[in-house]
Amino acid sequence: MINIQLNLFIEELKHTFSIKNIVKELFTLHIQEYILLFLMIIAQVTTFIFTKNSSILVLILSISSIINLVLVDRGRITNYFWGSITTIAWIVIAIHTRLIGDIASQSFYLIMQFLGIYIWGKNLEETKKNEVQSKRLTIFQSFIYVIGTLFLYFIIVIISKKLGGVQIWLDAALLPLAIVGQFLMTFGYRSQWIAWNIINIINIVIWYNQFLINGTSVAISMLILQIIMFLNSIYGWIIWIKKSKISATTL
Repeated sequence: MINIQLNLFIEELKHTFSIKNIVKELFTLHIQEYILLFLMIIAQVTTFIFTKNSSILVLILSISSIINLVLVDRGRITNYFWGSITTIAWIVIAIHTRLIGDIASQSFYLIMQFLGIYIWGKNLEETKKNEVQSKRLTIFQSFIYVIGTLFLYFIIVIISKKLGGVQIWLDAALLPLAIVGQFLMTFGYRSQWIAWNIINIINIVIWYNQFLINGTSVAISMLILQIIMFLNSIYGWIIWIKKSKISATTL
């Protein structure tokens, strides 16, 4: 049994990081997603060009993050390839800016990329479809996630204070929400988008404050990226709600 699961994970890992499949899934999007993708990338490239001392690492993070988000919207497994690039770049930036919550949450995201590959691969294998299906949480499941999120939040606040983090009360919310959002995404629940929307709003505030504090090009680029990510998360929420309703009617 273990060997079967391991073989499945290895096959899905190869599929996710295959250049052929990465390119192939980029050509399976809808027209509105290509428009969204184009506008988001143009916004980031323009910011990079016209911002003094722009960071190439932030540009790489921005573009990979945008592609990752659009593929998550559509339920494509190669989103985890782009997600891996994004999380590694983000960890480096978070270390530089001393955002403890960001370091913790992005490290968690990186680990979850590989669990996500396995779970999504298994889902696709079972359903024989090319998109992960969307599900709804029960009231009890929702209650458990809310309580767990609040518990983790106050633990991270205490740790962040001891480590000398900045913007602690906002920054500390990122990891608990990241854990909840990533688990919900991994197991195909549409409620993930509530977590992503809150995370994006918090990050907009954090990077706006960082811009006011030091006014660096990194802060400007990250602020614009967070606004773009928030708009995309609204779109993704709409898509997954529609998908869950379709799934419910076909059961």
